[in-house]
Amino acid sequence: MRDEYRREMEQFGPTQEELDRLCGMIEGGTIMKRKMWLGCRAAAALAVCAALTLTAAVAAAPTVWDALTEELGLFGPYAQVVEGASCTDQGIRLQVVNALSDDLEAKVYFTLQDLEQDRLNEYLSLSGTLTAGVAEANEGKDPSVIIGSGFPSTRYFELVSYDPDTKTALLRAAIHYSENAQPDHKAQLSITKTNTRQVQLYGTASCESTTSAALKSLPVSSSDKVVFRPGDMVNNGYEDANALLPSKQVVLAPGQTPMPLEGSKDIQISSMGFASDGCFHIRLDFADGMRPGFWSDGALAMLCSIYSPNRGNDNDFMLYQMTLVDGGLDILFPLIKAGDLEDLQNGELRLSGNYFRPGTEVEGSWSVEFNMDYYSSVTLDWTGNIDGSYVREVSVSPLSVTMYSNNTGSFARAELCAVKRDGTIITAQPGTGRYANMEAVGGKGYDAFNTWKFDEPVNLADIVSLTLKDASIPVR
Repeated sequence: MRDEYRREMEQFGPTQEELDRLCGMIEGGTIMKRKMWLGCRAAAALAVCAALTLTAAVAAAPTVWDALTEELGLFGPYAQVVEGASCTDQGIRLQVVNALSDDLEAKVYFTLQDLEQDRLNEYLSLSGTLTAGVAEANEGKDPSVIIGSGFPSTRYFELVSYDPDTKTALLRAAIHYSENAQPDHKAQLSITKTNTRQVQLYGTASCESTTSAALKSLPVSSSDKVVFRPGDMVNNGYEDANALLPSKQVVLAPGQTPMPLEGSKDIQISSMGFASDGCFHIRLDFADGMRPGFWSDGALAMLCSIYSPNRGNDNDFMLYQMTLVDGGLDILFPLIKAGDLEDLQNGELRLSGNYFRPGTEVEGSWSVEFNMDYYSSVTLDWTGNIDGSYVREVSVSPLSVTMYSNNTGSFARAELCAVKRDGTIITAQPGTGRYANMEAVGGKGYDAFNTWKFDEPVNLADIVSLTLKDASIPVR
């Protein structure tokens, strides 16, 4: 089977290293792990079919193959290859290629390829839905109706990579199941529009290079436009936020401390530092053809803050005014002064929102249904106390851990570890969850639901215990 598998794979063109890695998956028992958890496929047949199908799906775009392999990392052997889920409209082909799911979260990977023109790029965003648990009763209904009926879903799609040579984009969508939502094998992906004009921004920049020296400043001119005032914000604990503005209205002169804004190719930092008004400013430069978006009330559709671990969510570092200037934007933080320099140097600018750039929009109808396997969690035969909280249930899958308790919130910030038989430690980071004071609704005490996601997949048979806050939970 190994030799036949190699011959088939070589027709699609992966490297020898990729072939060795995939063959190692078969011979190393990975499929037996999947069979143990899923219990529904012949191991060898699944391995060959899955590898061949995935290779065929992305063979036309080697960079997409590389991006998917890098994205999945150690979770690659646990991911499911999705077969036969493709459609074409408006000269653009959609194909679901991969899924990784347990009963806490489902990640679906799919490609869009422009077969006729060049309407996709690295700024691609989509309108549509990914829904799990599509019942027969909902067939033919609008996706928004299906979402309204309570099925787990998402409208958020994240671009993983774009290959300009083959005009192929690889995207990811994730569904987070709540504690009351059960995953279903049937899923539906529906896209109604591709867009390279409107861009979602999530940009960051370190403030480490800021000095106490005053930078060159310019008076606010009649052509400049104040588009976001502190008084327009939630009060932030101040009775009159506008009274906190300096009496001298200035903006930074451009080009004094140029640096990139991580997360955006259309926006860069032109100047960052203290202006002649004694306050901290950041001036941004916009690329040609770019224009910011606005909310319905006329405010600029951008949010920003300076986050410093020394200050946490300090209002002084979150109060700001934005002024549109020639070719960009000046952001004034009226409460950050030279005395805050040390905290400022340990902080970073966080900028989010949306803007418009030259691009295209394509409306169409791309919709596919597919079966999505998932790893069911196994409930451990253990209850007990951890850090003064009573834990009534713990469940584990190869990807995550869920816990029910009366914890008052400390679990949400605590790392969890799985201890393997050979002593190896696998860490799991806090995920989504909630806790509530039941007395507010006539109950007693607190009720909490916490989740953790493993940094790499685990095999339950290899785990002897879980560790949380120095407490050990036996895995039997």
